[in-house]
Amino acid sequence: MDTKKETRRAWAKNRADMESNPRRKTLTNKRFWKKLSWFGLLSKVFELGIRLSPFYQRGKLNASNPVVNRVDFMFDSLPPAFEGYTILHMTDLHLDLIPQIVHKICEQIEFIKADLCVMTGDYSSLTGGNGYQHILVPMKQVVSAVHQRDGMVATLGNHDSYKMVSPFEEMGIKVLINETIDILRGNSKISITGLDDPHYYYTPEAVKALAASDHGFKIALVHTPALYDEAQNNGYDLYLTGHTHGGQICLPGGIPLIVHLDRGRKYYRGKWKYQGMTGYTGQGVGAVGIPLRYNTQSEITLFTLHAREAAIR
Repeated sequence: MDTKKETRRAWAKNRADMESNPRRKTLTNKRFWKKLSWFGLLSKVFELGIRLSPFYQRGKLNASNPVVNRVDFMFDSLPPAFEGYTILHMTDLHLDLIPQIVHKICEQIEFIKADLCVMTGDYSSLTGGNGYQHILVPMKQVVSAVHQRDGMVATLGNHDSYKMVSPFEEMGIKVLINETIDILRGNSKISITGLDDPHYYYTPEAVKALAASDHGFKIALVHTPALYDEAQNNGYDLYLTGHTHGGQICLPGGIPLIVHLDRGRKYYRGKWKYQGMTGYTGQGVGAVGIPLRYNTQSEITLFTLHAREAAIR
């Protein structure tokens, strides 16, 4: 018996059941349909209210032009063989909300050479398995523009369906479903653990996957910051995430109106620390709900990992 195939099959069946049940509960026991309905209503009211103002076109321009942010991380635990290792991170692409954004993404990444590309969910704007085929062509365009040495890995977000896994893997993307892979450099390695979305589709298997990983330098890929404490408790060094869009609609100074987090709200944007673990919450490549951004920046991130010992030398 192929244990991995059986595990993936059981996950897909459970995920399908959850996607078809609008009255399911989320990680924090709140009703999924209530959260979704309120957000949708507020988004549309806001968009209607601002559509005739001079700020509307500015918001569309903000949302349609992702930039590349370059971020350096320093670690005591990084194996010296991985000094200078680069990770291209994209999250919350929502390729169907702003159709022209795929061209902007490709323009930004086509000249970047990274060791690894990771994506942490929300490739579509629809929710609950209500369609995904329309984002496959633009996703292939993005994949074709990525230059990487060690592959592309991805996790699913709360706007994604289990049905995406097979076509993504046919494109060459390794989708991690509560599982871990290792990247090797000679006798050294770093481990990458990817979890299914815990915001709408949490199961205990996510935490089990964090606990099952070996010792060593470990990176968690999770759609939302919500499992920050579980990752730190299991010895993870770096937690890469998204989901919040950095607030997307923020007051001057970047103060968010909504961040869609019941846990880890203070980790809604950028670089953060939780005890011994470093985290980074991307602001999202695309937009959700409405194609507008204010006082936030659509973001693609290029991380460079450094070993502290190498820096001292």
